[in-house]
Amino acid sequence: MASSGSQLTEQIDENFLLCGICCERYKNPKILPCLHSFCEPCLGKLADEMGAITCPVCRRVHELTDNGVAGIQVNIFLNDLITLFEEQKNVNTSKKCDGCEQGDVTKYCTVCSFDFCSICATTHGKLPATKSHHLLRFDEYMAAKSSDPASVQPPVYCNTHQDYQVKFYCDTCNITICLKCTALDHSKPEHLYRCVKDAAKEFTENLHVVIDKVKVKESEANHSKFKVQQMFESLEKCSQREEESLRKHIRQTIDEITRLIQENGNKLLTELKGEYEKRKVNLTAQLKELGIGENDLTSTREYVEKLMHYGNASQLMSAKRRIDHQTEELLKVQTQVEPVEDDYMEFQQCNDFCRDKNLGQ
Repeated sequence: MASSGSQLTEQIDENFLLCGICCERYKNPKILPCLHSFCEPCLGKLADEMGAITCPVCRRVHELTDNGVAGIQVNIFLNDLITLFEEQKNVNTSKKCDGCEQGDVTKYCTVCSFDFCSICATTHGKLPATKSHHLLRFDEYMAAKSSDPASVQPPVYCNTHQDYQVKFYCDTCNITICLKCTALDHSKPEHLYRCVKDAAKEFTENLHVVIDKVKVKESEANHSKFKVQQMFESLEKCSQREEESLRKHIRQTIDEITRLIQENGNKLLTELKGEYEKRKVNLTAQLKELGIGENDLTSTREYVEKLMHYGNASQLMSAKRRIDHQTEELLKVQTQVEPVEDDYMEFQQCNDFCRDKNLGQ
């Protein structure tokens, strides 16, 4: 039977944890407003002199704050998944207590994200500052990482008050906050806030509806791309067929007036190829646009689905504003389209070249 850690490894594609720029495991991953994530060092290389970054995936341009790349939000969800994968690699290695660094690990604190031996776990559970922390047997913790990874994800701490955990969500500011924030910067009645779990529950319900709509748009984009691809291939075949028809007629009349037929025939070939190339360019551009739209829809859906499945409430709500913006933009994308060109091409030949001085049109 597979272990809980190996089950987790099977459920999450490890490629999901590779940076799309350096193709290596993320190093302090940062998430752009378009929901694409990259290593902080890689993003630093992409920043231009104007203080903007062009996303390598969707080519959207994002303006940076005065803090530059350092000011881009850290992808907490990916960071925690990387930690879980690293723990799985060391699952067979004898682990020592994070407290005394001597005893064998028997308990895990889901609040501190520390491994404890039996003695340190007992002490941890008695100290006034930590007696409310949730301690799990280490085997229970390993099992939970597979069955319910969100339940054992480490807590998220406030960006403003770094010693305080995120407990609330301010609907007024659309950000996650801590208890200290509710008293200082987000107090009622100017600010409306609620428990982050309640906000996450409502947001998750709304996300299911949004994801269903994204799936429809994704399917429409895929279907439209298929139709355009078919038209592209049909256009190519038709062009080849009609080109052969034209060349045959050239060959039949070339002995009669060699120079004039060759001159006129080459001109018509150029017109035919020019029309083909013009339509080809338009269809290729449409294919590319639909492909980009489909890729955006797919990558956003996959990221949000993984975040909903494996992330905890704080991680989910930390990404809410970007998810709302990205999904709102994507749902505006036109995905039900017809090919911008058709495949009708026909060479109409003239039978009396001596009279008309033309092979046809």
